[in-house]
Amino acid sequence: MNQNIIKIGIITLLLGTTLLVAKGEKFEQRKEITLTHLTKKIELINRLKSCVTSSTSGKSMKTCRQSFKSSIKALRRETQIKIELIKKK
Repeated sequence: MNQNIIKIGIITLLLGTTLLVAKGEKFEQRKEITLTHLTKKIELINRLKSCVTSSTSGKSMKTCRQSFKSSIKALRRETQIKIELIKKK
Protein backbone atom coordinates (compact mmCIF):
# COMPACT_ATOMS: atom_id res chain seq x y z
CA MET A 1 0.00 0.00 0.00
CA ASN A 2 2.78 2.43 0.95
CA GLN A 3 4.62 1.58 -2.27
CA ASN A 4 1.57 2.58 -4.31
CA ILE A 5 1.36 5.91 -2.50
CA ILE A 6 5.06 6.51 -3.12
CA LYS A 7 4.67 5.64 -6.82
CA ILE A 8 1.70 7.99 -7.17
CA GLY A 9 3.66 10.73 -5.40
CA ILE A 10 6.64 10.30 -7.71
CA ILE A 11 4.46 10.32 -10.82
CA THR A 12 2.68 13.46 -9.60
CA LEU A 13 6.02 15.15 -8.96
CA LEU A 14 7.32 14.26 -12.40
CA LEU A 15 4.18 15.49 -14.14
CA GLY A 16 4.22 18.73 -12.15
CA THR A 17 7.86 19.32 -12.99
CA THR A 18 7.18 18.68 -16.68
CA LEU A 19 4.33 21.20 -16.66
CA LEU A 20 6.47 23.81 -14.91
CA VAL A 21 9.26 23.41 -17.46
CA ALA A 22 6.73 23.81 -20.29
CA LYS A 23 5.34 26.97 -18.68
CA GLY A 24 8.87 28.30 -18.21
CA GLU A 25 9.61 27.72 -21.89
CA LYS A 26 6.41 29.50 -22.89
CA PHE A 27 7.33 32.41 -20.65
CA GLU A 28 10.75 32.71 -22.26
CA GLN A 29 9.20 32.55 -25.73
CA ARG A 30 6.61 35.22 -24.84
CA LYS A 31 9.33 37.38 -23.33
CA GLU A 32 11.43 37.12 -26.50
CA ILE A 33 8.43 37.93 -28.71
CA THR A 34 7.57 40.94 -26.55
CA LEU A 35 11.13 42.28 -26.61
CA THR A 36 11.32 41.83 -30.38
CA HIS A 37 7.96 43.56 -30.80
CA LEU A 38 9.08 46.50 -28.67
CA THR A 39 12.37 46.85 -30.55
CA LYS A 40 10.58 46.89 -33.90
CA LYS A 41 7.99 49.35 -32.58
CA ILE A 42 10.74 51.71 -31.40
CA GLU A 43 12.33 51.48 -34.86
CA LEU A 44 9.00 52.36 -36.47
CA ILE A 45 8.50 55.32 -34.13
CA ASN A 46 12.02 56.58 -34.88
CA ARG A 47 11.33 56.21 -38.60
CA LEU A 48 8.08 58.18 -38.16
CA LYS A 49 9.91 60.89 -36.22
CA SER A 50 12.55 61.16 -38.94
CA CYS A 51 9.90 61.29 -41.65
CA VAL A 52 7.92 64.01 -39.86
CA THR A 53 11.10 65.99 -39.17
CA SER A 54 12.03 65.96 -42.84
CA SER A 55 8.51 66.64 -44.13
CA THR A 56 7.86 69.96 -45.79
CA SER A 57 4.07 69.96 -46.04
CA GLY A 58 0.95 68.65 -44.41
CA LYS A 59 0.56 66.15 -47.22
CA SER A 60 3.99 64.63 -46.62
CA MET A 61 3.27 64.43 -42.87
CA LYS A 62 0.03 62.62 -43.66
CA THR A 63 1.98 60.16 -45.80
CA CYS A 64 4.37 59.59 -42.87
CA ARG A 65 1.48 58.90 -40.53
CA GLN A 66 -0.28 56.56 -42.97
CA SER A 67 2.92 54.62 -43.55
CA PHE A 68 3.45 54.32 -39.80
CA LYS A 69 -0.13 53.14 -39.23
CA SER A 70 0.12 50.40 -41.84
CA SER A 71 3.52 49.28 -40.54
CA ILE A 72 2.34 49.15 -36.93
CA LYS A 73 -0.77 47.15 -37.93
CA ALA A 74 1.40 44.63 -39.74
CA LEU A 75 3.69 44.38 -36.72
CA ARG A 76 0.72 43.76 -34.41
CA ARG A 77 -0.63 41.02 -36.71
CA GLU A 78 2.80 39.37 -36.91
CA THR A 79 3.22 39.46 -33.13
CA GLN A 80 -0.31 38.16 -32.50
CA ILE A 81 0.30 35.21 -34.83
CA LYS A 82 3.49 34.32 -32.96
CA ILE A 83 1.67 34.50 -29.62
CA GLU A 84 -1.18 32.31 -30.89
CA LEU A 85 1.33 29.67 -32.03
CA ILE A 86 2.79 29.55 -28.52
CA LYS A 87 -0.66 29.22 -26.96
CA LYS A 88 -1.41 26.21 -29.15
CA LYS A 89 1.67 24.33 -27.95
